[in-house]
Amino acid sequence: MTTDTTTNRKPYRTILLVVGALVVGLVGRGLVTEGSDSILVRWLPWLNRTSITLFYGDAGGDYLVPVSRAVSHDDSQPEFLVQALLDGPAPDAGLTSLIPDGTVADSVVLDEGTLRVDLSGTYQLGAFALTHESLFQSMRSWPDVEEVEITVDGVPLEIESTGHLIYFYDERRDMLIARPTALERPGDVLAEYLAGPGDAQLTGLPSDIESIGVELGSNDLLTLEFTFRDSLRNYAIDHPDSVRRVLEGLIATFTTGFPEIGGVLLDFEGHNALGLGQCANLLNTAQYQPEVLNDERILSRYAGAS
Repeated sequence: MTTDTTTNRKPYRTILLVVGALVVGLVGRGLVTEGSDSILVRWLPWLNRTSITLFYGDAGGDYLVPVSRAVSHDDSQPEFLVQALLDGPAPDAGLTSLIPDGTVADSVVLDEGTLRVDLSGTYQLGAFALTHESLFQSMRSWPDVEEVEITVDGVPLEIESTGHLIYFYDERRDMLIARPTALERPGDVLAEYLAGPGDAQLTGLPSDIESIGVELGSNDLLTLEFTFRDSLRNYAIDHPDSVRRVLEGLIATFTTGFPEIGGVLLDFEGHNALGLGQCANLLNTAQYQPEVLNDERILSRYAGAS
């Protein structure tokens, strides 16, 4: 009997092609990282993307909602950031723009770390605190921006940003919610965070979790030590995805608003996991500013949640 070796080889060729594609994909992911100076990005500069965060309002306009976007190389100019904020959120995201309709950016200039934006007079129609925070916080998300100066028809705004946001988690809509605070010291901000969001729809750490240490080291790493309670363990077991988002909000609270803080280390009495292995990679090691706070592409899934 004659064996058709060509036919017998086809399954093996198919397997090799599939395996090869997987390997190339994994290597490609390792070489191309958003915002990184990877090998492929240096060879192919159009692969480089800048991560920005736009701050819109929730459906009721009561809180700020950070929306992360990856900006292509061609759009990597601060003018794009300002215009994206003025254009408002995606129609199906369940969010609202806090900037008055008709507001126009007459000039956008980034000079040695200071971003100067001059808006049309229409902006004054919505000049309340959360509107200013939406604008200031969005502008600060642009890489290398240290100061933001906002003028309206050349006149500086009388109200400035508080500079700090506290991030809680909205489990129903699976998104982080930001609340401005006027407090300036990390320890005071942490105390306000642990006091809770004051809104039954939002989630932070369980109310019986206490701070037992706050220390900013010489390496710009802020160490936050907490008690470990059954309430946290049970929450991690019952809501494994939510507890991760709560911790991401806690990390963002300190890595986005304090230039002197380069990273955060979370320590719950030395525990290496909160439940059945949950969040092990977020504990007892340096955590840096999250690249994505809320992905606008998936917010529409929960836009009608109530």
